[in-house]
Amino acid sequence: MPQLRDAPVPRRVLVAFGLAAVALYAPLVGWGLPHANAADRTKTWATDEILPLEGLAEMRSTFLSPAPDRNFGYPLWHYFVVSAAQAPYLGGLYLSGGLEAPSASFPFGLRDPVRALEVLTVIGRLVSVAMAAGIVIASCLFAGTLFGHRAGVVAAALTLTSFPLVYYGRTGNLDVPALFWSALGFVVLARMLFDGASARRAAWLGLFAALAVATKDQAVALFVPVCVAPFVPGFAPPRDTGGRARAFAVFVGCGLAAYVAATGMLIDPRRHLAHLEALLFAPQSLTSADAYFSPAPSTLAGTWTLAAASATGLAQWYTWPVLLAAAAGFILAVRRDRRHALWLLPLVVTFLAVVRPVGVAVLRYYLPMTLFVDAFAALALVRLAAIGAAPYRLAVAALVALRLAMGLDLSYAQWHDTRYAAGEWLRARLRPGERIEYFGVTDKLPALAAATSSRRVLGRERWLGERGPGAAMRRDLADDGPELLIVIPDWTSGSGREHSADCPPEVYAALLDGSAGYELVAHFPPPTLVARPFGRARLDSPSVAPPVRIFARATRTTGGEPSPPAGADGRAR
Repeated sequence: MPQLRDAPVPRRVLVAFGLAAVALYAPLVGWGLPHANAADRTKTWATDEILPLEGLAEMRSTFLSPAPDRNFGYPLWHYFVVSAAQAPYLGGLYLSGGLEAPSASFPFGLRDPVRALEVLTVIGRLVSVAMAAGIVIASCLFAGTLFGHRAGVVAAALTLTSFPLVYYGRTGNLDVPALFWSALGFVVLARMLFDGASARRAAWLGLFAALAVATKDQAVALFVPVCVAPFVPGFAPPRDTGGRARAFAVFVGCGLAAYVAATGMLIDPRRHLAHLEALLFAPQSLTSADAYFSPAPSTLAGTWTLAAASATGLAQWYTWPVLLAAAAGFILAVRRDRRHALWLLPLVVTFLAVVRPVGVAVLRYYLPMTLFVDAFAALALVRLAAIGAAPYRLAVAALVALRLAMGLDLSYAQWHDTRYAAGEWLRARLRPGERIEYFGVTDKLPALAAATSSRRVLGRERWLGERGPGAAMRRDLADDGPELLIVIPDWTSGSGREHSADCPPEVYAALLDGSAGYELVAHFPPPTLVARPFGRARLDSPSVAPPVRIFARATRTTGGEPSPPAGADGRAR
């Protein structure tokens, strides 16, 4: 590799970035905690978050009694990690009498399930915070190894304020844990390419790559075929007398051993084999997305549309200025040494092996690209120093400020989430015996009182996607509709839609114009701190502060009370 680096990044700088990450991500770990006063209210507002109970449920199925409806969506490694973090709290509950006769059904033997599930969620999210801080440090080390300590510092500042990391760094999704282990692997890989492939480094690379894949399968697209490069003659310098063959054998051996152990195959091999079978041969069994989204056709035009959607989404996530800087830095690096083109492979393989088969531009699949985008952008920014210190500092400050504005807008929206205010509205105005129904998933609802009855619209608990004209639903609502109906967009909604895909458009239009026999009595629009285009980008689903609309039957006396402004009386705990 070219001699672009100089002295290593000082340890105090790494510690400072880690602490800054914790300070930025940790305060909002209380966003969207479950208000678990009923069996269907144990999930958070974050889409695809495994907290608070999925890890513990998998541990129960692995070590005690397998559940009949076990979740085979992910490998086991992060379930082990998060359950180990939660175990001391559960042990304390057991010793203090807060956990009696643990069971798999609500309230799970907990004397206070509301409080316990809140704490379990926060513990799991703090694990993500620690790993996100580790990603920021790894970004500094990765860019610093390749391009010098100044580039490492700039890359870490960009990663620290990266919009997707601000969000996923404070939730229990598996994306940050997978990126954490991947980032550590790429730090080792960068050093191997620069200084040679020793057996010791090969062992660490195998370990980190295996843990990344054992956390989330998509990580395999990052390391294949990139991880082979250090062992190819002429690509990286030899490190020791053992040669590349010995180092490669160590890499493969450590990687396989770590993968077998981390996926639980030594304890429960059937579980991981069932996961792989579902992933490779029956992916539709792991998601209901096909009921709502039509994948892009497997044609050249469909692939181009998918690539364009991915590029547009990534530009919103990482910002156009940073992406342009990254493109310039990539060209600069490759012109100096063509081997830097290697770092483009993870993006290409992720698109071809992960996104293209799914047929939908799921942006979180690209989260690991943060490491490469920020490293190359940092290189381009550092090169500005040749023009003068003022242009360099101004450019770095502008890009970091732009990203920070997006993160602050996201944090503001989480702090003032619309469902906090909507929950207050409902608690103040709901009358005894009145029913609440909703479209879509339970996870998105405001916190409701234990005595409040709620269910999916018209009791369609297993209903996936409305395909008819909606006339039958309008009749059913007129005949047996609830007193209050809540409409909130969710992961099924698609871009720009303000209601769940389970709500037929004509039914939503009839609710708005009153022809369905309902009146709009409260509306909580998304709060905004920073105006677009500098505000927060879209996520894969509208999980943060979605618009909330509450409709009441026209025969119900509402008192004509206006709805409070979104976020006026709601706070993240």
